[in-house]
Amino acid sequence: MLPLRPTIAALLIAAGLSAAHAADPIKIGGLLETSGAVASLGQPGLEGAMLAVEQINKTGGINGQPVEFVNVNTESDNTRAVTAVKRLIGQGDIAAIVGPMNSGSSFAIIDTVQRASVPMISNGGSRNIVLPAEEKKWIFLSPLTDVLVQSVMMEDMKKRGITRIALLNADSPFGTSGREQLEKNAASYGITVVSQQAFGNADQDMTPQLTKVRGTDAQAVVVWATGPGQAIVVKNYRQLGIDLPLYLSQAANDFNFLRLAGPAADGIFIPSSKIYVTGALAANDPQKAVIETFAKDYEAKYGKPPATFAGNAYDAVMMLAEAVKKAGATDRAAIRGAIEGLKDHVGVTAVYTYGPGDHFGAKADSVVMLTVKDGKFALVR
Repeated sequence: MLPLRPTIAALLIAAGLSAAHAADPIKIGGLLETSGAVASLGQPGLEGAMLAVEQINKTGGINGQPVEFVNVNTESDNTRAVTAVKRLIGQGDIAAIVGPMNSGSSFAIIDTVQRASVPMISNGGSRNIVLPAEEKKWIFLSPLTDVLVQSVMMEDMKKRGITRIALLNADSPFGTSGREQLEKNAASYGITVVSQQAFGNADQDMTPQLTKVRGTDAQAVVVWATGPGQAIVVKNYRQLGIDLPLYLSQAANDFNFLRLAGPAADGIFIPSSKIYVTGALAANDPQKAVIETFAKDYEAKYGKPPATFAGNAYDAVMMLAEAVKKAGATDRAAIRGAIEGLKDHVGVTAVYTYGPGDHFGAKADSVVMLTVKDGKFALVR
């Protein structure tokens, strides 16, 4: 069992609520990892969720009711995620759930969430978390998915005349899903995967796999992973002197990755949300003002710029709040239907439109290609 101690659960009701907020709170559950392998994703996610709750409550809550966010730290562990979601659902008054950043944990809890008929917006990046939509009616996604970002990445490759790629992926659910989708869709962009290598999430040296890649006729290399492993690959890549374009997944658009990879990250390519390059966006970009306001408020609250993962969970809470408001009640089925009916919701990570067959939400024009210059993210021109 996971006791709801202060170090594990964050019970967040923003201060300054008016007397009108004497009504019972609307409770949203969270499964954001603040320790373990993906804490560098989960901690900013929790901070983004907290900021959303604070803003919602400062503007009167939802239909006059305050929002309470109950987060249980899953410690980046799939088994603990199952225990945690059962504990949340067992409270009986959780209206909806903001799911884990960890794709593996998201997969692990799907059956439990489905059986309990609780709407959940997951922060995992694997497309298969919500597929098929008709069988996973209660599960939605807020991040950019592997297929979405890969479509933008491969369009970039086409412009550069790249037709042959080598792929390295972690043997995690996120890495495996990314491999499957890339191998499935590459041909439609005129691209062939000439080599595929895998590595363990905890591996400390990927030189053997990269040495095999170096012996192929690949014109570019793609790395699909999360956590420290992707930084190790990039360092090994530079140490071997491989002189090919290097593409990473959206999980690399993270300050922690830049810190771990250091100068080796310069020149890589990453399909990403727009959160780091708002200054380079067109004035009429629908997300520009939303992201700028979010970044300003986040930095004022936490004293640091937001990582993209903060935007994912912020968007999830904001969309759940909009769905509860439209549903006019905390009935879970009504909230689920309202999420599925969201159209053109302008968020930090993306502009979202869901539907009965589309629980991904994020639109392709929400994705940009980034590179790294002098240790900072920059828009690819």
